[in-house]
Amino acid sequence: MLRPIVFAAAGECGRWIARVAWLRLGLQVGLQAGLLVGLLVGTARAAEAAEVPACPERLRIAFPDSSAEPFMRGQGEDFVRPPGLLVDWVRQALRELGCLERAEMLRLPVRRLRAQIEAGQVDAVAGAGEGGPIAALLTLPPVEGRRREVDYSVGHVEYAFYARRGSGLRWDGQALAGLPGDARVGVTSGTRTEALARERGWPVEAAPTHESALLKLVAGRTALLLVHGYFVDERLRRDPVLARQIERLGPAVERRRLYVGVAPALAQAHPVLVRRLWQAVCRASAADAAQVDGACRLPPG
Repeated sequence: MLRPIVFAAAGECGRWIARVAWLRLGLQVGLQAGLLVGLLVGTARAAEAAEVPACPERLRIAFPDSSAEPFMRGQGEDFVRPPGLLVDWVRQALRELGCLERAEMLRLPVRRLRAQIEAGQVDAVAGAGEGGPIAALLTLPPVEGRRREVDYSVGHVEYAFYARRGSGLRWDGQALAGLPGDARVGVTSGTRTEALARERGWPVEAAPTHESALLKLVAGRTALLLVHGYFVDERLRRDPVLARQIERLGPAVERRRLYVGVAPALAQAHPVLVRRLWQAVCRASAADAAQVDGACRLPPG
């Protein structure tokens, strides 16, 4: 009677040994698979890093030539010190990418900026407002994510009305009241404000620069000025003489995001570099978000 018991015990032992062997084999396969996945991920990241091309031989980046504090300080072609947050962010991003020494930065009025973009002489524009004529010539960073939670814009801009004090003009966010029949709205030629005024059916008088448009309003040559708030609001706070002459009317006419746009040719030739530029500028702007109503939202991780 002992032999069947021994054989039974031996059978159980064999099955147990087989199960252990299968478990060990499964662990080894799982470990190897995990290592393979990790290797593939690491290889993909390394490939992405290797994919980043060297900086282009020429990288011309244009900024607005008008004051738009705190984004841009000073007027004209020269950069003042400090130049403004927009310049700081772009420089920081270029330094992070190793492209700062290759970059040429310049300030251009709207007409020259448009002409140089169309001629292929500008590679990027810092401070392009979405929906504007300049932005239409550029590639802007996409809003990403299932819920559009990833946003590489660097801030918001408000386009607002300004009028001489005592003009009797009123703007409630929907309707413009008190505008004489022969009066015109001052705008800057080739900008979002010109397009916006024409979309709303307001008669316009276009000036070549923001400054000349403002001077027309002060001189009474236009009844209203439609311009972005960064150009006028800080000046009204700092200049008591101007503040006694000019006031902002009601709420903003429109609110838009600001971007660093790139020439389509650059986006096509260096897609990874351009994406990293957008991300780096976004990261730099996040530190100053409280000053500029920042919009940057990077992906997690």
